[in-house]
Amino acid sequence: MFPKLQSFLKSNRLRKIMPYILIVGMAIITLMPQIVLHSAIVGSDAMFHFNRTYDSAKQILNLNFSYFQTNYGFQQSGRIINGLYGPYFSYLGGLLLIIVRSWYNFEIVSTLFIYVLGGTGMYLLARRAHSANKNALLVSLLFMNIGWLPRWGLAQNFNAWGAALAPFVLICAIRMIQDSNKPIKVIPLALIMSVIIQIHILSSIIFVVVLIPFFLIGLIRAQHKLSIWWDLVKAVLLTLTLTANIWGSFLTIFATNQIAKPAQFDLANNALQVMEFNNGRSQLGIVCLILFTIQILYVLVNRKSGFVNRVVTIIGTIFLVLSSEFFPWPAIQHQFPILENTLQFPARLTIMAYPLLLCGLSITLSQLIVKYRPRSSVVVGLASVAIIFCAIPNLNNMVQRSLVFKSSTVLSSWKGITTRTDSPHKVRGALNSKHPGKVFKFVEKRHPDYLPVPPQVQAERFKRTKAYEHQVIDRQNEFNHQVLSGGRLELTWNTKKTGTKQLPLIAYRESQIKLNGQLLNRNKVHVTNIGALIVQQKMGKNVVTMHFKQPILFTGLLIVSIVAWIGMGLLGLIQMVKK
Repeated sequence: MFPKLQSFLKSNRLRKIMPYILIVGMAIITLMPQIVLHSAIVGSDAMFHFNRTYDSAKQILNLNFSYFQTNYGFQQSGRIINGLYGPYFSYLGGLLLIIVRSWYNFEIVSTLFIYVLGGTGMYLLARRAHSANKNALLVSLLFMNIGWLPRWGLAQNFNAWGAALAPFVLICAIRMIQDSNKPIKVIPLALIMSVIIQIHILSSIIFVVVLIPFFLIGLIRAQHKLSIWWDLVKAVLLTLTLTANIWGSFLTIFATNQIAKPAQFDLANNALQVMEFNNGRSQLGIVCLILFTIQILYVLVNRKSGFVNRVVTIIGTIFLVLSSEFFPWPAIQHQFPILENTLQFPARLTIMAYPLLLCGLSITLSQLIVKYRPRSSVVVGLASVAIIFCAIPNLNNMVQRSLVFKSSTVLSSWKGITTRTDSPHKVRGALNSKHPGKVFKFVEKRHPDYLPVPPQVQAERFKRTKAYEHQVIDRQNEFNHQVLSGGRLELTWNTKKTGTKQLPLIAYRESQIKLNGQLLNRNKVHVTNIGALIVQQKMGKNVVTMHFKQPILFTGLLIVSIVAWIGMGLLGLIQMVKK
């Protein structure tokens, strides 16, 4: 047995898998504080995504699907969330929640996955740029501890998924400038873009922007220019087919409803800032700043730095400047106020700046080690020290967030949170409970996204978060909620008087509403300033049933998307069998 083990330890197979083992090891080390303290970290976006995931999980468990109308999460208000925000990915999250059962387990598994995904992607990107294995591993471990990637585990920010997938997009981008014969591989490019569109629309827009310069350079260098255009068209068409449900959702909802804009943020206050050691979502630590500065200067002064190195470094530098406080964001915000609601955080652009600059850094390390081979250990040692200086602050953040769970505060972020208990013990117990819906009895998130605001109040200035809290969250327990077959939602209540009654239900133009068995004329349905339903109640028992009537056109697009994904899965299976 031992001779075989020694043989394996010396084999090429171990050398090939060792980087992935170390990437998993880094992910586990980062998660250790949370595992040891058995803490569920509830950050700024946690309750929002918990609600989304829980709704999908309940749909799967009950085999009662509702693509648009939320029947189980978000106070069973019927509002639309997942239909416009990563529906397929939400169902995957729901399936994971069914398997692991508690929010603590859900966080551990999903955070481990996103770290491994991001680290593996960065490693493969550096290898695609012809970096040595060791150098590719070094930048991947660095990437795992900076920017947005750790934000899923620390605060459940969905931009972290964009950061994890960015290296895979850049693999396709580098191919465009490396391979003059076949710059675009249709299926890989279409697949990665379709995946990110299904997860996070804003990240996909950033990805498209960064792909443009790579495509233009590839077009100039391509041997068959018509071929690259044809491959691009095929990739776009395949992407549109795989994401037909997304575009169908937006056409369905935005064509007939006035949807509330996302929250406004001051761009300058959410741009990248230079810090001493922290490398969070909006901070660039001094160690990374030094590394990036050296990389930029190396490319500028060294003509032999290599074509790919120059391209990724220049584009990465542009995105780094755009994401930072050194860019004139106050003036840009004044000229384009729409960015307050859409981009919100200029620091988001680092999801492309960091992997680009780290890719360039891996190429530079490989070149320096070849040039100064006797001192290569010094170069590797300095890079390893840089990883430690970036990993320690990230690990410390995980420790601090995990300790909050054990304190009387429990939640790492109370922004936009409504509580129904003064007992920290109840909240902690609910987050560790095998019944994940229990937490919503004690903690809820006031989130106004995708509410159907009537046209007459669009220009009014009022806090939609407070309005949602008063009209939906505070009134939820006054009614009996029941989910019926076919994705229908029923509310019942008893009263001793007649007159108007505001219900904790959010009604859209496509919502079909029955009051005490009678279908209401949609043109005569009354709603509040956030789309909450108002009806005329009678004495005694009242019953309201609400169902989202899905347009036939959308159903067709949904079928197209599902069939396309099944087809891609079968194609991948066939390729695996052939190999």
